[in-house]
Amino acid sequence: MKKLKITFIVPNINLSGGVKAVLEFSNHLIDMGHDVTVVYPTIPMRGGASWFHPGLMLGRGKAIAKKINADNPIDWFDYRGKLLRTTTLAEKYIPKGDAVIATWWETAYHVAAYNENKGEKFYLIQHHEIWGGQKERVEKTYRLGLANIVNSTWLKDIIEKDLDSPVHALILHAPDLQQCYSEEIERPAGLRILMPYRDIEWKGVDDGLTAFAIAKEKHPEVQLVLFGPEPKPGSNIPKDAEFHITPYGDALRNVYNSCDIFIFPSHVEGFGMPPMEAMACSCAVATTNVGAVPDYAIAGVTALVSPPREPELLAENLVLLIEDKELRKSVTEAGREHIVKNFNWANAAIELEKVIQRRVAKRSL
Repeated sequence: MKKLKITFIVPNINLSGGVKAVLEFSNHLIDMGHDVTVVYPTIPMRGGASWFHPGLMLGRGKAIAKKINADNPIDWFDYRGKLLRTTTLAEKYIPKGDAVIATWWETAYHVAAYNENKGEKFYLIQHHEIWGGQKERVEKTYRLGLANIVNSTWLKDIIEKDLDSPVHALILHAPDLQQCYSEEIERPAGLRILMPYRDIEWKGVDDGLTAFAIAKEKHPEVQLVLFGPEPKPGSNIPKDAEFHITPYGDALRNVYNSCDIFIFPSHVEGFGMPPMEAMACSCAVATTNVGAVPDYAIAGVTALVSPPREPELLAENLVLLIEDKELRKSVTEAGREHIVKNFNWANAAIELEKVIQRRVAKRSL
């Protein structure tokens, strides 16, 4: 196989599922002998940056400037490739290579306009990103002539069936099994219910809190554990909830392993990695049927699944897992075994490499 020079174009390098996926792909492609560079702009693209917007600049200007100008701004992941910060994503800053890969809708317009000497053009589509831009502009990116790669059947159906645009490959993502695994740790007594918390409407936090409240009314002994960015003042978090602010690496694994049940109330997801991570860490999962959940969860076997925006049904599944110890045990064990055996980043990177190699080979004919 030809050694490839591959460039990923990301909108920012903050801690997020999409950026982490790019870094996972990059590390494994490097392990396979390829030369990989991740390029990001000095000023994060507004739609793709959760921590950068004018309001935040007023109160966090110094912290943001420090993050932007840091020599190694990725302190939350062991990235082993080249990292290139550029003034903009203009063509003159992008290295020549065999493949250049857009990873966010705004980056797709840049990649589409690059000279052919930047490489074959790909588009790693990780969400239907209409929440981060004008719907028409976002969906136009699927028809720019890039090789579209998606991470879930849900996205594939939107692009192919709803928008009549081509999808060149579906590559399921995976948890980092070097970080997400089951282990015995010291933990508080009692049944602990874990849920991710982000103050974004489509993350379904209100539904999750409603489901937990229904369960707690029947079982007052259960404890709610939350993790995510620091909540805003006046948030609706229960006063007795345990909150972990943006844990990652060992800290995130410890949070998972300290809990018995994981609930995921999202209304929509591009992929939806947290339930996968929770399964790998031996949590029994109750989740909405969003993103790639239908691709990696076997309903009723490896997870209990309900429709989004139906907190009462999510609560029913949560109560089932609380009350039925045998069900909770079987879902926990089946979930962990299924994820560990069938999903890993090495295999995902092999699939991505095949897609790139095929198009690079055709180009050289």
